[in-house]
Amino acid sequence: MPIVNVDASLVGGSALTGQLIYGMSSVIVGDASLTAQPKAKYAARAALVGGSTVTSSLSVFIGPVAPVRYNVPSRIVQSGKLVFDQVDLFLGDGMTRAQDVLPAALTLRVYMNGRQLDWPLVSGAGVNDVQATSGKVYWTQFSAGFYSARFFPNAIGEWRILITYPAFNQAVSLSYDVTPPVGVSGGMGLQSSFLRRSP
Repeated sequence: MPIVNVDASLVGGSALTGQLIYGMSSVIVGDASLTAQPKAKYAARAALVGGSTVTSSLSVFIGPVAPVRYNVPSRIVQSGKLVFDQVDLFLGDGMTRAQDVLPAALTLRVYMNGRQLDWPLVSGAGVNDVQATSGKVYWTQFSAGFYSARFFPNAIGEWRILITYPAFNQAVSLSYDVTPPVGVSGGMGLQSSFLRRSP
């Protein structure tokens, strides 16, 4: 815990001011999270004479908890089928769920085989699964503080969806291995055969 003590004797019209700024930053990679609970004590003592004054201010700036959360890498999904995933966002304490977060408060990056795609993040409220189309990621709050991201991968390969919440310095990374659609089983559908008879 940082402690700053100020001890001064002031005479006449003197004044004492003090300010403490304590900052911290960290880069998080992989499956990890950071929680900071620093404390600061600021004390000022002065023997005042005449019209002297003492003023002090304390400013402690600590960035919010900044986790990057990853789902299990390369979840296997099929091309041309809707992908549904849940996303968790929190306030600065890292525990309280952020509610009513709109797409405008988020940033989205979509990658397919290492190439960034220009897909927007749009509201999925009122958009059912059959109405969803490829080329967009649909963002929906389906319960207070609980969100989903839906999209149609339109090509086979490795996909990555990165949703960032700048207001609370959070990011969620979702990865997919998109495979070809499963073919129809040979026991299904119409089958026929023709035989030529000799006269």
